[in-house]
Amino acid sequence: MHRTSGLVRPSFRSFAVLASSPNPVIYSRNGFQPVVAPAVVKTLSKAESGVNVATYDHFGPASTLAIVVNAGSRFDTADAPGTAHMLKACLLRALPGDNLARTIREAELRGNTLHASVSREHIVLASDFLRDDLVDAVPTLVSHMFNRSFQPYEFLDAAPHVAQQTEASLADPATALFEKLHQVAFRNGLGNPLLASSEAIHGLNRAKLFEFVDKYFTADRITVVGSGISHNDLKTLVDSAFSKVSLSTGKSNPQKSRYFGGEVRIEMGPHSEAHYAVAFPGVAYTAPEYQASLVLQALLDGSKRVKWGARSGALAKASTEKTISTSFTTSYSDAGLFGIHVVGATNEVKQVVSKSLETLRSLSSSITTESFSAAQKAAIIYAEEGQTRENLVDLITKGALSNATSQAGSEAHSINKVTVADVQKLVKSMLSAKPSVVSMGNTLTLPYAEEFQV
Repeated sequence: MHRTSGLVRPSFRSFAVLASSPNPVIYSRNGFQPVVAPAVVKTLSKAESGVNVATYDHFGPASTLAIVVNAGSRFDTADAPGTAHMLKACLLRALPGDNLARTIREAELRGNTLHASVSREHIVLASDFLRDDLVDAVPTLVSHMFNRSFQPYEFLDAAPHVAQQTEASLADPATALFEKLHQVAFRNGLGNPLLASSEAIHGLNRAKLFEFVDKYFTADRITVVGSGISHNDLKTLVDSAFSKVSLSTGKSNPQKSRYFGGEVRIEMGPHSEAHYAVAFPGVAYTAPEYQASLVLQALLDGSKRVKWGARSGALAKASTEKTISTSFTTSYSDAGLFGIHVVGATNEVKQVVSKSLETLRSLSSSITTESFSAAQKAAIIYAEEGQTRENLVDLITKGALSNATSQAGSEAHSINKVTVADVQKLVKSMLSAKPSVVSMGNTLTLPYAEEFQV
């Protein structure tokens, strides 16, 4: 102890934090030594039932738990499109001997959330809660995800909501454009509609949903993902909860995605804003070129990185005051898409798209050291910024399914290994394939794909 002016003060400062064994309850520091947060612990294991259990424990007070099933829209069949979307909408329903109101009310009283989502590869049922509520969250999610009770009225109640979701989502031109872009690029599989149309909904019934569940809800396709959760605690609860669940034992071997390319034109009227997308085959998130695609996107990116600054990235020079060109990349387990998206005035689209493709083509032979270094840093920042609740669950799941738990939170290390030659090789590979082109707007004026030199 030190005495100063009659006051007694300790020789160190203590900061109380939420603890989870084996972490200390108190941080102590001498002088002005900075407090260092505990290192994130990433763990992957198999539960007794055979499902994957993956955790990303940051030791914070808030946690996220998700049950992720590798059963997204790419697995819909030709005679039952929209099954995954419809199933997602029906996950939260009455349990045998109980009702949905009780589940919702209990979650509200605890301050928890319940939410379901569907992507081209996964169906997800998740919950956000305080760390101490894990013991309640696990059985709640498991009981609803694998609930075999499905009343006719529950299916009929969900149908109009699914139709409304589809209508609202496709009202956004960008969403509609990327739906068509996947269809043109892959035709089926990843090209299947993510959103169920009204016609598709009318062709579905409970039997088709159960058939889908029996085929794809198998132990090897299920991952229980926890963020801000102790792995040992989660695994114990998962073993207990899944002991009461009867999982399908069959294994499905889906057809690998195949890229085709082509062109689709969507008439939106003479006064509509133009949307024009040109995509090439990208890379899967399991591919060694994945980080190179992130750097390439940052290298091209035509968006603003500083609020009051000018647009940066190579595509900034292709854009005009009324028409903007940006890059995009999307990756799946066995394929991906990379391309440019132009939005703006119809009469400027041809010029902007042409310059954008010319810019992309130039990167196959010439990339300056300064621009590459800036792109690497931007790619790291984008990767870190993108770790929202939904994206972090997706990132952990990808790491678990590819047996690469280090993927979550360590993107920077991989991106720093990317070289200029890696990016140039990726550009050359993409440009050698037939592009996928989707145009929306006044199609009488918008250019055709054959008008551009790729």
